[in-house]
This record gives sequence, structure tokens and C-alpha cells, in this order.
Amino acid sequence: MTENFHRKSGDVLPVDQRCPSPRQVMDTQKEALRRIIGTLANKREELQHFLDSIDGSLSGLQDESCKAMMELEAELDQLRSSLEERGAELREMIKGEEQRKKAELKRQRSEGACALQSCDDLLAFSNQTLTVSDEDDFLTAARLIKERVTMAPAFRLTTRPCVSESMSQFAVDFSAEREGLHKLHFLPGQSHRHPGRSPFPVEVFGFWRSVPRAPEIDVSGCSVQDNAVRVTWRPAAEADADGCRPIQRYELEYRKTGRRSVLVGGACWERICEIGETQVTISGLKFDSPFVVVRVRARNKAAAGEFSEPVALETRAFSFGFDEATAHADLRVHGDTVTWEPQGVRGHDPRLRSKEKSRGAWPFD
Repeated sequence: MTENFHRKSGDVLPVDQRCPSPRQVMDTQKEALRRIIGTLANKREELQHFLDSIDGSLSGLQDESCKAMMELEAELDQLRSSLEERGAELREMIKGEEQRKKAELKRQRSEGACALQSCDDLLAFSNQTLTVSDEDDFLTAARLIKERVTMAPAFRLTTRPCVSESMSQFAVDFSAEREGLHKLHFLPGQSHRHPGRSPFPVEVFGFWRSVPRAPEIDVSGCSVQDNAVRVTWRPAAEADADGCRPIQRYELEYRKTGRRSVLVGGACWERICEIGETQVTISGLKFDSPFVVVRVRARNKAAAGEFSEPVALETRAFSFGFDEATAHADLRVHGDTVTWEPQGVRGHDPRLRSKEKSRGAWPFD
């Protein structure tokens, strides 16, 4: 009767319709709490992946810093080696010129010493001739002196040094090179851009050098099938005015993950190097995760550029395993391998033994 009459304003509702029961309130709150728990669990998983990513970045930062330091030391060693090599060449040029001039001056001094000795001998002979009283002997000696004077080395030898002691042609001024050394800097790139510094390439010793820009992955050209992932990308347009060296090869990194978000961490990055084209096929994969995240970067003769924006490709993975606890008593599970091992009396049946030999063990991928 209460449920059939038409209620008017001011009518009092039945008690069971005015307020829910404590059980209903509790069920409602439990459902709301479950949603909160699910949201918190998802957020916790996301935060845990974020922390794992930060830890990976810290570890990678240490590795990259060590690598950058090693590359810097290697370049500095090459610079020192080149400087020492060029310095040795310049020293050899000075020493060679010094030896040449020394040889010329020593030869000229030796000839001058011989001419001086000849002149002294001729002078002594001439003075002795003046003391001769016999006319015939004097005339003979005078005629001989005239012949010797005509052929004397002292009158055929130049009295000026054939070479100069000056070494002014080897004067050096490396002020421009020192200024160039002060301009030494890291190759310009996204990682090297700081506030107040130009993002454009830096001129070093008259050459413009730059790292290549990040390529762009062509998602429409990527495919996932038959345990293989095909990735294609487009190289960034490099302006010739920037003087960027041509791209020589590409490097691709990929890792498996359980979520579509590329920011969520997963397995460690695996790298494929020395890619000469704008596509590559990653074969031999085991699709045991729903997604594969890929990224690619270009490399020229100078350095490697930044990685492209990562892209998550869906694998539609289907993964299953064997549970040893619920398996048949005659089955032995070892990872992905199942072995038939008959137990009890049936193990003595020769037919079962023959079947066992024919079956053996078989793996499951």
C-alpha cells in the first residue's frame, strides 16, 4: 500500500528508501577505495619506473662523462702529438740550415787558410830574393815569384763569407695559432647549448663543424611481424650554410617495455651500429612484452648527434609459461622445456618405454 499511492510534496519516504543501509555504505566505500587503490598502484608503478629511469640516467651520465673525458684526452693527446711532430719538423729545418751554413763556412775557412799559408810562403821567398846579389839568380827568382803570384790562391779567393750567419728566415710568430687554441671548444649540439652561448656551429681554425640533428622516425613506415621489427626514419634537413658534415651512418637503440608510454622505463637499451641506410630490421626478437621502444641518431665524421624522440611500437605479444605445480605427474618442466618421465608401474611397460624414447624432450619457444 505504501508503494502504490502517489506521493505528494511533504510526504515522508519509507525508511528503507530514505537512507542506505550500513552494508550498502560500506560496499560503496569499498568500491571507491578500490578505485583509489588502483589509481595509487598505477601512480606508484609510474613513479617506480620514473625512479628507475633516473637511476639509469645517473648511471648513464657517469658512463657518458667518462667517455667524454676519454675522448677529450685522446683529442688533446693527438693535438700534443701533432704539435710535437710539427715542432720536430721545424727544429730539423733550423738544424739543417745550420749544418749547411756551417759546411759552407768551414769549406771557405779551409780554402782561406790554405791561401794564407801560400801567401806567407811567397812573402818569405820574396823577402829572401831581395838579399840575392847575383843578377842571374835574382832574375830567375823574380820571374818565379811573378808566376807564383799569378797562380796564388790568395788572389783567386773571395774575401767575403759565402753565407750569412743570420737565421731571420726562421723567425716565428704563433700568436694566431695560440688564439685559435683558446677558441677550442666542444662541438655544438643540443647537449652543449647553454644560456648565453650561441647554438650555431663554432669556427675552429677556419673550419665550421657541427653535429647532425636528430632524425625523425616514420611511424607509418614501421612494422612489427614474425618476431622482427622494421624501423624507418627521415634524416633531418641540414642547411649547407651551417657547414654540417655529411651523415656517414646511423645508430639505433631499442628496448622492451610493458607500457605504451616512452617515458616509462623497461629493459636496458640495446644498440645497433653502423647502419648505412634510413631503415633497419631488428630480427630474432622474442615478443614477450607488449611494446618495443626505438630511437635513432645520426653520426658524421665529427661526432654523433642527439637521439630522436622515442617511439613505442606494439608487438601484440602472446607469452605463456609452464607451471610445474599443476602439470601432469609424468611431465617434468625445466624452464621452456617439458620432458615426459613416466612414473609408477606404467614405467615398466615396454610400450610406454618405447613411446618415451620416441617422444624424448621437446622445447617450446
